Amino acid sequence: MTSPSLNAPAPLDLPGASWLTVGAMLADLAFETDPLGRFTNLGPGRALGRPAAEWRGQELASLLDTGCESLPGAAELRDIITTVCTECMAWHGQLRLNVPEGAGRLHRLSLAPRFAGGRIAGTYGLLFDLEAPEIALPDRHREELEAGYRLAAVLDVETGLWTARVFGEEISRRLDRLDVEEQPGTLFYLGFASAPAELRMAVAMRLAEELRDIVRPTDLLGRIDETTLGLWCDNMDHLTGGERAARFCATLPPLLPERTRLTVGVAPRWAGRGEDASVVMEHAMITLRLAQLAGERQPDEAVSSWKVWQSD
Repeated sequence: MTSPSLNAPAPLDLPGASWLTVGAMLADLAFETDPLGRFTNLGPGRALGRPAAEWRGQELASLLDTGCESLPGAAELRDIITTVCTECMAWHGQLRLNVPEGAGRLHRLSLAPRFAGGRIAGTYGLLFDLEAPEIALPDRHREELEAGYRLAAVLDVETGLWTARVFGEEISRRLDRLDVEEQPGTLFYLGFASAPAELRMAVAMRLAEELRDIVRPTDLLGRIDETTLGLWCDNMDHLTGGERAARFCATLPPLLPERTRLTVGVAPRWAGRGEDASVVMEHAMITLRLAQLAGERQPDEAVSSWKVWQSD
């Protein structure tokens, strides 16, 4: 899940069209619910084989296929909706529906809190049929589609940060200048491997949002792997890096879903040492693992920990 600001979001700027109209064009079903997960409004047209108006008042959880134990059931979906409404979080996941159109087919559900009068009044939802036949694009759109694939290889889909490969390349571009200026740089790896698998996407998205708000414009942010984000800071030495890591461990966990424990590996890079980006990234990963081990030895599992790379 992700946790946006508790303030009501600004209304969408869609002259002549509601968000439900636009959402119905992008998904198989766009809808709103009350806090109990009952449909209050739906996009225009037919929804899942029936006129949209016929779904009003029906509970979203009642549409689930109860024969799939590996996906959320009705009780679990109700708990998810309650959490979205009480914790002001967004949720994305897969479920299987038992409805006339798409009976027994896998769907992806996205939920976000819906505000009215400054309070959470229910959810916004989008439903995508993952097993529906794909719609072929006209030839003239292929070049645009390929460009989108290239962009996906540059940016992480969930966080919008640089992918690990591009993140390393961006660091490499800065090292020659730092050597000439005889200035250090420091790489942080922020890990959250202790988070449950179902929360890791939400933690990554929330942590990326928080880091964007506090880093300098010249700093670099990247997604290293499923449970690790990277931060590179020019002109920062090991002492300042350690201080910042300590602040990360003190201030970020309370802002993450379920107060996820954070571990931070700090790898300084000194001018003239000849270490390239891959070496510094290896040092950061080693110190991250050491921080994780130190955290596991703490009697309080909620304590975050950090380590700084020590060169021989």
